[in-house]
Amino acid sequence: MSASSRTAAVFDALHQPPHSERTPQGLRVTVRLPVERAAAQMAGHYPGFPILPGVLLIEGVRQAAGAALGGELRLCRVDRARFVRPLFAGDELQLSLLVTSGPDSRITVRARGARADGLMAAELSLTLEAVVAGA
Repeated sequence: MSASSRTAAVFDALHQPPHSERTPQGLRVTVRLPVERAAAQMAGHYPGFPILPGVLLIEGVRQAAGAALGGELRLCRVDRARFVRPLFAGDELQLSLLVTSGPDSRITVRARGARADGLMAAELSLTLEAVVAGA
């Protein structure tokens, strides 16, 4: 098996910039993620019943937070991940994030994703950190 066939394809979750607003609680970010953008990765997850892999939802949250903050973020920890409903090709996920900075320069993101029908699909809590150029 060649190295390229073992490497996951890049997943670009964002088809448009997220909307962000500073609030006393932190940075509120909203973005729509068309599940179709992950069609290649969904093909094998699960065969005959393709759904959006949870790891790609986590990646979409990371990308949305980074775009809203204007920099690249690295995933440090998944503090909580609750996947309630599957996401299929053709679905569009409405993500709502609350992004806050901690005293140790790490970034906490609490995210909630709802399908177009309004039903919750996932709740996530992630710890991220800024990627330092050259590091």
